[in-house]
Amino acid sequence: MKLIHLIILSVLLSAPYFVQAQQIQTDRPTETESTSTISAKHLQMENGISYEKNGDEKIYEMPEVVLRYGLFKNAEIRMETAFKISNDESENLYGIKPVTFGFKYHVIDHKGLAPDIAVLGRLSIPWMADNSLQEQNYSPEIRVLFQHELSKKTHVSYNMGIEWLAENASPEYIYTLSVDHAVSKKCKVFIETYGFAVSHEHAENNADAGVLYLLSKNLQLDFMAGTSLMNAHPKKFAEIGLSFKI
Repeated sequence: MKLIHLIILSVLLSAPYFVQAQQIQTDRPTETESTSTISAKHLQMENGISYEKNGDEKIYEMPEVVLRYGLFKNAEIRMETAFKISNDESENLYGIKPVTFGFKYHVIDHKGLAPDIAVLGRLSIPWMADNSLQEQNYSPEIRVLFQHELSKKTHVSYNMGIEWLAENASPEYIYTLSVDHAVSKKCKVFIETYGFAVSHEHAENNADAGVLYLLSKNLQLDFMAGTSLMNAHPKKFAEIGLSFKI
């Protein structure tokens, strides 16, 4: 609980110091990572609370935190973690998930039919977590990110990647597709589908939809809800978040 109080306090103390810069663009709440990077020498904090129900198991992550810092033009470093609470019929677990460090680089700007392209690499550190949530192995991930501009208001984004799972180091393939549309200068809606596939197993596919709302140039609210696809007992999930850039 001290972690939650500390993060909330940091948000409240930082809010008065927002500076004028490029309008905030976040990676949350979608699984699809954006091709945009943080402006050099700026810090962006993306915070959220999520809920997931999968059979008898209920999972809460509050807060989810992503810190992104612009190193130089088109390049950022990042740190991600969350406080996880998992409840089912057999046991209850809670604690800080393994911390993940990452790097994103915007490779190419869109031109004509050619999309924006970026590369994202992440590494989950198994021992940087509470004892109950520590993993067996390091978990590296790499994605190639794409975004097509259909119009000034509408974009299509998609990711392709691979992650080596912490529990057994086997590769998991990642694919995402998202469409967003600006309904006003402050409000954007999106729909998304994505999946994870491991060799010799059925892929896990999901779909979601949500809304992003700008409170100011550097402060954004978001909401998303979704479900798994083609499962006998669908997984349900939802998120709400607040992001800001300083």
